[in-house]
Amino acid sequence: MRLVGSAITTAVLILGFAAIAQQTGPGGSQPPAGPPPSESPPANGSQPQVDESALRYFASQGDTRRVNAEIARLRALYPNWTPPSDLSQLSAGAAAPPDPIIERLWNLYREDRIAEVRAAIAERQASDSNWKPPEELVAALETVEARRRLVNASDSGQWQTVLSVATEAPGLLTCTNVDVLWRVAEAFARTDQPTRTRDVYTYLLTNCANPAERLATLQKALTLLPEQQVADLLQFERRTGDAPDDFGSIRDELARRRVERASLDSKMTASAEDLAAVERLIRNTNEAGPVLILGWYNYHHGNPARALELFKTALDRDGGAKAAEGYAMSLRALERLTEAEAFAYEWRERAPENMKVYLDIATALLSQDPPPRLEARVVARIVPVVTAQRFADAAQALGWYSYNTQQIRTARDWFRTALNWKPEDEPSAYGLALSTQRLNERAAFNAIVAQWRERSQRIADLADAANPRSGRRSAPVQPRAEMEAAPRQAAIEIEQPLVRTEEAVRRRQSEARSVLGRSCAMTRNPAGLSGDAALTRGWCLMEINRPLEAVAAFDRAIATGSGRVREEAAYGKSLAYLRKNLTSEAAVAAAEAPQTRSRQVELGASILTQRALAAYRDKRYVETLLALSERARLVPEQNDLLLIRGWSYFNLGRYKDAERVFRAVQQTGYSEEAGVGLNAIREATDQASP
Repeated sequence: MRLVGSAITTAVLILGFAAIAQQTGPGGSQPPAGPPPSESPPANGSQPQVDESALRYFASQGDTRRVNAEIARLRALYPNWTPPSDLSQLSAGAAAPPDPIIERLWNLYREDRIAEVRAAIAERQASDSNWKPPEELVAALETVEARRRLVNASDSGQWQTVLSVATEAPGLLTCTNVDVLWRVAEAFARTDQPTRTRDVYTYLLTNCANPAERLATLQKALTLLPEQQVADLLQFERRTGDAPDDFGSIRDELARRRVERASLDSKMTASAEDLAAVERLIRNTNEAGPVLILGWYNYHHGNPARALELFKTALDRDGGAKAAEGYAMSLRALERLTEAEAFAYEWRERAPENMKVYLDIATALLSQDPPPRLEARVVARIVPVVTAQRFADAAQALGWYSYNTQQIRTARDWFRTALNWKPEDEPSAYGLALSTQRLNERAAFNAIVAQWRERSQRIADLADAANPRSGRRSAPVQPRAEMEAAPRQAAIEIEQPLVRTEEAVRRRQSEARSVLGRSCAMTRNPAGLSGDAALTRGWCLMEINRPLEAVAAFDRAIATGSGRVREEAAYGKSLAYLRKNLTSEAAVAAAEAPQTRSRQVELGASILTQRALAAYRDKRYVETLLALSERARLVPEQNDLLLIRGWSYFNLGRYKDAERVFRAVQQTGYSEEAGVGLNAIREATDQASP
């Protein structure tokens, strides 16, 4: 098929001049770079000789759609051609009546029976070698066949074939065949030529007038081009004329995508304009998608209250498991753990992410300090889920919850289960060691110690305290109830130094809370924070009593901060562990960065005080005395601690040592408390006398 200049120009714009000029035909011959001189437009501007047979035929059939398509095709081929002003003349027989054979061929073409048209042409030429079909019919057939080859290649993903067909039939590449142009654009994209894809879309938006097709062009560009290139194409929007464009939906989609990316990354911030666009989408549609995007954006940018509202709206719009996941996580961020557990339980089996969220929330609920008072039905529904999922962290949390609520046998079983599921979990091993020691299960305790002594200092400390070199004395006479009141009161008073230690850093915590605001309560990975930011977050988490999360933030500050930041972070990390009674971890943390002498003494005394308290509460009196003696080497022993020392001696049957301590306390003004201890010694020794 031969084409005049306009079709070649279109092909050069879309496919590129080199692609056409270098395309070889059969045998390696080059096709002409332009139309032959005989078919060039007349220089004097007169009407060219145009075969209007197809146009006359379609007009005679009253086929308006094909008439318009044929006019567009002829204009593309012959720019100087003007269609007849009165098409009725074509249907009224102003021209010579068509050949019946030709009319039959056009009828078959009109019915899209292309193979039959070819067969009829071959049959006629076989009977009359001088007969030739109309050039316009041949051109129309070639165009239809080329389009079919191109569409079939596109549908089957043969992108190079698409481009080859388009190069061989550039007459297809006009606004009459917008679908072909779209397919060529996709072929460029699928063959890693996005710039050529953009060129095709630019041609369409520059030359084609149908508003629906122009909008569809941008919609297709959204799926194939980088967002910035799509944004660049918006400049071709036609805001005036008989059929203006409305590309607002494209702008909204670009804004939605930008907000969606920021909703997954707390470091990215969306513009006010983009957020407003997503808010409009929420108001103008009943879909859950935009609501979920804005919900996650608020969740990851420190506004869990607004996120909760949005996730509720998404649930009402059938947002499904993802909306439920966000709703539960927002409740957790707001520290509404009881509500979060109940809600997450109902959704736990909808998706793997929902199950993970439920287990995390159940673990957090059980790990609160102090332990919450949970209804039996809550624990009863947590247990089978933890068991079915074999989730070691939650099993450990159930162990500590049981231990702290004095269900020691249950605690032992949960710690053992957690270790079965996660054999290298030191906190579970420590919990099992404590539990078996409390239950006086010596064989089990010794087995844990043998396995973990070299890997856990606190388990080694338990073993050393349980087997002191000095040996144990005979069991003492049990004191009267009023005598037991004294050590309990002393234990309450002994906690005050720890409170004073935290008061020394309360200012840091309050300042950090005021800086971070609500975002402090948001659960986030501190891995991307700077040293200063991580330190601030750590103190803020201490302020809202989430010490274990504070540990992670302090760790980040130690890893990335300056010398001052590392010192502060190590100090804060030690206090965080002390708050959770993890004294061995606190001791390790204190050594992670150099501390001033005063802080070394402060932390050391606090750690040893906590060890003494824990041992005394567990009636491990030898360990209590060891901790108190070590502490006394750092700071003077105060009266409340001396009372603890005296009662420890008493319970070990070391009455002379106990009397010496109680008398020393009595001389400092604690006469009533010391008197209770001295009376207990007299009663015990009197009962022991024959």
